[in-house]
Amino acid sequence: MGRDRGLSRQRIQAMHRRLFQHGVDAGIIRVQLEDERLEGPHITVQGRRVINFGTCSYLGLGLDRRLIEAATTAIDRYGVTHSSSSVYTSLPLYGELEEGLGEMVGGHVLITPSTTLGHLNALPVLVDDDSLVLIDTQAHASLILATQVLSSNGAEIRFLPHNDMDAVERAIAETSRDRSVWYLADSVYSMFGDIAPLGRIANLLDHHRNLWVYLDDAHGFSWAGPHGGGTVLDHMPFHERLIVALSLSKSFGAGGGAIAFPNEDIGERVRLLGGPLTFGGPLQTPELGAGVASVAIHLSDEHAEMSARLRSRIDHVRTTAASLGLPVVDQSSTPIWFVKIGDVAHTTEITRRMISDGFYVNPSTFPAVPMGAAGIRFTHTLLHTETHVEQMLTRLALHRADLVDDPEHVVIDITDAGLAADSEQEPVRSRRLG
Repeated sequence: MGRDRGLSRQRIQAMHRRLFQHGVDAGIIRVQLEDERLEGPHITVQGRRVINFGTCSYLGLGLDRRLIEAATTAIDRYGVTHSSSSVYTSLPLYGELEEGLGEMVGGHVLITPSTTLGHLNALPVLVDDDSLVLIDTQAHASLILATQVLSSNGAEIRFLPHNDMDAVERAIAETSRDRSVWYLADSVYSMFGDIAPLGRIANLLDHHRNLWVYLDDAHGFSWAGPHGGGTVLDHMPFHERLIVALSLSKSFGAGGGAIAFPNEDIGERVRLLGGPLTFGGPLQTPELGAGVASVAIHLSDEHAEMSARLRSRIDHVRTTAASLGLPVVDQSSTPIWFVKIGDVAHTTEITRRMISDGFYVNPSTFPAVPMGAAGIRFTHTLLHTETHVEQMLTRLALHRADLVDDPEHVVIDITDAGLAADSEQEPVRSRRLG
């Protein structure tokens, strides 16, 4: 079995490498910007000034002068970096940022150098070695990485079909009540923009005392919910067995990650025992300064107005895409959109044409999406105008109609069965890692 798994992994890596190199050679991924200074939604790619529809700075805060000035002030006061593990010493900004984030989410927050390191810090501490860990098959790669550590500690890992709460409930019913069951998933999925069934998840937490839930809200934090508390906590209460991972590098506009806990006891246990926080470096000084400034914006009345404007633009994208016959994968109210192309070569060509037209979008192929489900992912932010959106979508619809055989097809099944049927792959089955 070990040899078979190794061969399979080698084949996947070889395919991954070929596809990535194809994108690099085409000049559409691993793109180094040519700008001396970034302003608004524009970037320079291949000598062309284009509008960037590939950024996750949904509220546009990454270029906000208040965050830039706060980062500069922090460097002036504390230096470029405070080179010490936070287990020994940390800057005053650390406590200030954690306290502010805690006020945003209504919980106890630990900041981490990245969301990925947050997963690797929290989950091995909290998940018992004999636990059953259920993970959505479309969960982010960083969560899958964390399950490899959990598996090496003795936990059983099962991949479940996308957003299949019936499968979660069956797994719980088949497990002893004395055994902890963990469910790991994204709240807003980074490729297709769909939202986890958070109401159903909350119901399962209420009815199964051995269930713990860990949700990655990297793409839902800051722009959604009161004061930017995130998509998860906008749809469900902060349950006593709910852990929420956050990104400070996307909509929040600063850098780093964070983990939100329902109470101080759980959070401080992770702070004391988590390996990456103990043995790794801290958030960098400018990230801390910008983070504190971002918190102030989120806790002010300004945030509600920013969030409302973004939601209005989400509605505008949805309406415009529909009027042009563009089949976006999901209709959830998020600023992430995916238009299926299917063929990698066509996806590459459309991306190149879009750059020539003045728009950068994200080509998405295996392994980010299943084989046969390649497409164009784009995001939008408060830096984009309605005119930007309309012009970009018009060109995307034109190029898709020119290259894709089924331009009128508007219903795309993003369940595992649907993706497997499209890609001629077997559906993902539950499996133990190791």
